[in-house]
Order: sequence, then structure tokens, then C-alpha cells
Amino acid sequence: MTNLTALTVLTVLIATTQTYTTSSSTPSGSWTTTPEAMVEGEWCLLPRTVVWHYKRGNRVFSSVDRAKAACEQREGCGAVGMDRTPYRAVPGGPVIYSSTIYLLSVSDSERSPRRHFRYDTYLMGACEN
Repeated sequence: MTNLTALTVLTVLIATTQTYTTSSSTPSGSWTTTPEAMVEGEWCLLPRTVVWHYKRGNRVFSSVDRAKAACEQREGCGAVGMDRTPYRAVPGGPVIYSSTIYLLSVSDSERSPRRHFRYDTYLMGACEN
């Protein structure tokens, strides 16, 4: 590669590099980050357990902590469910999240838990023995 070709390629790369805009600046550029959710209360993990499944059309979350924080702020929310099946907006579509994380109402969270390898359930409040 000649110096002229290398310079042309470099110029094209610089001209087409994606720029980022954000609320904070660093010497290398500006970036926007989404702060991690703040979970305040206690949660009881029921590993490999399902109390109720995800209903298509309900909101899903990118992390368990984000779902817990949302649940703590919502009246009538009693648990967070996590299905290890990747979340897709439409069946057969591209994977959006590596797992399906969703909220459960108080009435759903009071159902009898069943053991299932695909699920974890997080009940709001401390675990009972």
C-alpha cells in the first residue's frame, strides 16, 4: 500500500466514524450512559422456579436489577420472573435480550411455585424459611 493510498483510506475512515453525543465529556469524546437501576428493598431468589410465565405484549427488561427497581415503584407488583429463553419482539425475530425478564403481579406471585430449569423467580421481600 502506498502512502497516498493509506492516507486516502485513513481520511475515509475518519470521515465515516460514528460520533457520540452525551451528557459527559472526556478527553477522548463524549458518551451517554444509562445509570444502573437502584434496588432498595429485599428480594427472595427462588432459583430454577416459576410461579407464572411471561405474557407476550407485557414489558420486558434488560436486567433483573432494572426489573426489580421498576417493580418496587409499581403498585401491585409482587415479583420478577426470568425465563432463560432469549427475548424476541416477534416469534422467530432477532434476539433483543439474552433472557426474558418480566414483572409479576402480587396475585401471580402468590401462586404455588413449580421447579423448572428455565426460570428464576425473585419475590419482593425477605425469604421465609
